[in-house]
Amino acid sequence: MKIINYAICILLLVFAYDLESNPINKVTYALWDKPDVDISYTLPKEINKDTKVLFIIHGQSRDIKKYLNLWLDASNNKNVILVAPHFKKENYPYFATLETATSSGKILKNQSNNLRDSISSFYNYFHSKYNLKTSTYLIFGFSAGSQFVHRYLMYGEDTRAEKVVIGSAGWYTFLNNEKFPYGTRNMPIERSRYEWFLSRQVLFILGAQDNNEDHATLNTSRGARKQGDNRYHRGQNYFKSLINFGEKHSIPFRWRYKVVLDLDHSTEAMTKEAIPFLLEGLDY
Repeated sequence: MKIINYAICILLLVFAYDLESNPINKVTYALWDKPDVDISYTLPKEINKDTKVLFIIHGQSRDIKKYLNLWLDASNNKNVILVAPHFKKENYPYFATLETATSSGKILKNQSNNLRDSISSFYNYFHSKYNLKTSTYLIFGFSAGSQFVHRYLMYGEDTRAEKVVIGSAGWYTFLNNEKFPYGTRNMPIERSRYEWFLSRQVLFILGAQDNNEDHATLNTSRGARKQGDNRYHRGQNYFKSLINFGEKHSIPFRWRYKVVLDLDHSTEAMTKEAIPFLLEGLDY
């Protein structure tokens, strides 16, 4: 009897663990002529006609496990596939600029690894693999991931981003007459694209305490310094510039702006701010 009871306890523990766990799957994306990209992802308890895809774009640390883990509890009962691509440094050293330029402003001569179609390609893969019925995706980027996301929205090749959260970027590509990657003078954007760009459901988050001018990963190039002294000031100036650009060109600007007073450069805190917005309406 004791042996039977012990066995039942073990089974119950295993069953409980399976219920609470949210296994992370991995796949290597190689369906293009660029270096492979390892993708970690989680699946919801059921995939149906309403299942969405949420892309989580890492920062300069490229710590996919850390970024993905921050979303697991909140997404546990949500109808969403979490997808976290890993742009390895040896293959994609300048992923934040879509592999088009260095952080010091030098345009790369070799543009063959540019990432302008990356999210679109990954989305097509998951859409096909799981026979998804929804036609848009969600995307989150923090720090260097925020750089990637806003440039992808500007220069990407699809229009399926539905809701976006970006925050704590070290610097930006402004819609102004500065040279790329600081502005768009030598890499112009069609009016239809920046109309689409300004009309997205974007939550733009800044931390009021993200004002360290000596942070090790803060871009101190001349072009970046012109945007402000620190991440907080640069973010403020960027958002104001988008408002002014929309007014000048009579384009509706639909982004949301949020300043978190006690927030510094924290992946965990920024993710917590993003979760309600991106997971809204994804209950079963």
